[in-house]
Amino acid sequence: MSKRVWVNPDLCTGCQLCALVCSLNKWGKANPRLSGITIRRNPFERYEWQAVCLHCEEPPCVDACISGAMQKDSSSSRVIHNWQKCVGCWMCVMVCPYSCLVPDYKQKKVIKCDLCNEEEMPLCVQVCPTEALAYEEED
Repeated sequence: MSKRVWVNPDLCTGCQLCALVCSLNKWGKANPRLSGITIRRNPFERYEWQAVCLHCEEPPCVDACISGAMQKDSSSSRVIHNWQKCVGCWMCVMVCPYSCLVPDYKQKKVIKCDLCNEEEMPLCVQVCPTEALAYEEED
């Protein structure tokens, strides 16, 4: 079994700390648009939810990727994005059923959650003040 980030939208306040720490860690900028996690909002209700890569068992983004930048790592069960191979075609963005992949229009690449490979626990989970994010084993 593998671990992944689980979200609880009922606990999310929309503070965006998770997105800010992600972009700061990856790009050195506190910019939620450069984050692997996106806070989605319903403008007509007070409702927020977190969109983060689910590292699907059979990821459609891997099948749609024309450059081979998206790969499923068989040992960790993670969907890995190779930044250098990405050509910015956005096919993965279009086929993701959960809207978890973020197009970076400046660099013409895709941004996605890598579960903070270098950390024991993803930083977004570590900083969430309401525990709306959890890093746990998948059943």
